[in-house]
Amino acid sequence: MTTVQLDNCVKERFNVGLYEFMKDKVELESLYDYEVAGILNVDGAYVSRLRKAFGIKKANGFSRRFENAYGKGAVERFKKIIENPDNALVDVAGHFGFSREYARQVYRKIYGCPYTNAFQSKVIVRKRRKLDYKMSSRRFVSLTEAIERMKLFGFAPKMTEKGSASTFFVNGYKLVFRCTSKSILLGSNRYFRISHGDRSNGHCDFFICLCRNNGKSIYFVIPRHVMPKYGVCLLLDKGSRKSKYTKYKDAWHLLTPENHRNVVTPANTDSTLGAAQSSKKSGGRPGYVNSGSHLDPYNSPGAQLRAEINSRVYASG
Repeated sequence: MTTVQLDNCVKERFNVGLYEFMKDKVELESLYDYEVAGILNVDGAYVSRLRKAFGIKKANGFSRRFENAYGKGAVERFKKIIENPDNALVDVAGHFGFSREYARQVYRKIYGCPYTNAFQSKVIVRKRRKLDYKMSSRRFVSLTEAIERMKLFGFAPKMTEKGSASTFFVNGYKLVFRCTSKSILLGSNRYFRISHGDRSNGHCDFFICLCRNNGKSIYFVIPRHVMPKYGVCLLLDKGSRKSKYTKYKDAWHLLTPENHRNVVTPANTDSTLGAAQSSKKSGGRPGYVNSGSHLDPYNSPGAQLRAEINSRVYASG
C-alpha cells in the first residue's frame, strides 16, 4: 500500500488526513509505532518511516503505562505531591508504594530532567520561608529595634554569619541580645527575668537586655562578669528599693572604644579586685575583667590584674 492509498483509507475511516491521524495518536494518545500500525493494518517499520518523514517525535508512553499500573490520574497525583516544597522523593514513593530510587526515575521520565534541580529549588524556598517567619517573629523585631537603638548612639552593629542570630559585634565587643515582656512578682516588687542562655553566650562581653513594660522599651547593658550564672531579675519600678543593676540601665557608654583603654592602676586595684571576686559568685573566671575581645593578652587589664594577684599571693607567702 502506497502512502497516497493509506492517506485515502485514513480519510474514509477517520475523516482526517494521515498526518493529523498520526500526530494525534503519537502526541496526544502516546501510542507507539507498532500500536498505530495495528490500527492501520500495516507494518510497524512502515509507520516508523512515515512518522520520521512527518517530523513527529517518538511517543513517550511512560505516562500511559504508569497510569495503567497505578490507576487513572496517577501522573497528576505524582506531580501534585512532588511539586510541593515540603515533600521529597520519599513522600511520593510512600504514596505509591515503590522505592525512592524508582521515584527518582519516574520523575526523570515525566519531567525530562533530574530531580536535583527541583530539590535545590525546594531548599531555597524552604530557607526563604523560614527566614520570612524568623523576620516576622517577635524576637527578631525586638532585635531589630535594639540595633536601631544602638545606631542612634553612633554604633555600627555587625551581625555574625555563624552561630546564634542574637549575637552581634560593636566596637570589638561581642554582644548577646536578650528580651522579655513578662514580669514576676517577688515580694512587693515586680521584676523582669533575663535568662543567661546557653553556654556559648558565656564567651560574650556584654548582654543587651530589653525589657518591655507597658509598651515602653527599657535597655540594660550588663557586662558578662556581672551577669549571674543562671540569669538576672531586673527591677524597673521606681521605689525606695534600688537594684544594683540600675547603673547599667541605658549604659551605652560601656560600648565605646574608650572603654577598651581602661587600665588597672594601684589606685583602683582594690575596686578591681572586688569586681574580680564578685565574678566568682556570678560564674565568671577568677581574676577576669571584661574589657573587650581584641585586647593585647599581655598588656590587658585582666593580665595586669592577674599579675597583681600573683604578687600579693607570693608576698604573703
